[in-house]
Amino acid sequence: MKISLFAKPFIFKVFSFIIIFISIASTPLFADASFLSDILGTQADADEVQIVSGTDTNTSCSNSQNMSLSISSESSVNPDVKTVSSDKDLTIEDNSLLCNEDVYVPDASFERSPISDQIIIYTVESGDTLSEIAETFDISVNTIRWENNISGQTISIGQKLNILPVTGVKHIVKSGDTISGIAKKYDADTDDILIFNGISASDTLQKGQVVFVPNGVIQTTYSSSSSSSKSSYSTKTAPSGYYLRPATGPITSPYGPRKGSFHYGVDIGNNRGTSIVVAADGVVAQAVSYCKEGSDSCGGRYGNYVTIKHDNGQSTRYAHLQTINVSVGQKVTQGQKIATMGNTGHSTGPHLHFEIINSNGTTVKPPF
Repeated sequence: MKISLFAKPFIFKVFSFIIIFISIASTPLFADASFLSDILGTQADADEVQIVSGTDTNTSCSNSQNMSLSISSESSVNPDVKTVSSDKDLTIEDNSLLCNEDVYVPDASFERSPISDQIIIYTVESGDTLSEIAETFDISVNTIRWENNISGQTISIGQKLNILPVTGVKHIVKSGDTISGIAKKYDADTDDILIFNGISASDTLQKGQVVFVPNGVIQTTYSSSSSSSKSSYSTKTAPSGYYLRPATGPITSPYGPRKGSFHYGVDIGNNRGTSIVVAADGVVAQAVSYCKEGSDSCGGRYGNYVTIKHDNGQSTRYAHLQTINVSVGQKVTQGQKIATMGNTGHSTGPHLHFEIINSNGTTVKPPF
């Protein structure tokens, strides 16, 4: 009498093992970690972030150590820092991951200008002011004035305003224009123009091409009774030795242009509650202290922040704060504690966003 092959327990076990082994061996090596988790009975983290230095900052974290990193949630990271996403600025310091987000990306639903899809057309609503609109889009009031030929503060409901993607001016290329000539015309930096617009010094400008000039100034829109006032109005560099570093910690995102965006200050990363001091003597001009973590748009995306006006005509801004120790109108002296570091506003980790602002709304590179 013949006995069926599958009726023999030992042979059945061997055959089953072979089937399972072949199935596992044929599974792609890059399968989701959850697949192995189900088989092995362990919980694996499938959300690994691949970060490579030198890539476009709009799509990946920039690494201040200039090295390729593969970072998973099992890494030893600062517990104060939120989950890393792949489009933020990054630095590593003592095994702490600090990934901050200060570049504003407007809602895609906004109407765009036919001249450039980087220019937003905003329709003025009831109660709007120039300063509020400027704060919403993170540009200076003068940028809106220059682009829309507005001489004062008056705007009307229904009025359409061109909103540039950066504080500065828009230039339409004419025959014979060069980047260096455009930079000189608007008292701007050549490299800032090249980087922001994604062009190189060897590129030939085309007639009618739109070029954005970060921190550019239209000189004829203001008048001054003294040369010193004019100088402070368009200063491009911070006075040497004038400003004190306002907080301890690594620079997690430097000042300057990225392709299509601009970081107006420097980010200093550290733990929540780290003391922040005023960089120079001055008077508190603004103090926003009602923002809570998780509300990205609060405080114009700066979260809780303080603005100090200084005797040299410039102002400094301290953003993403946890607590504030000063009030509007209060005089402060260099080194005085004014706040503590937090993670409020448009921010992905505890840090200080520090800016130095000229009287015309343009910004300058901090000296640290």
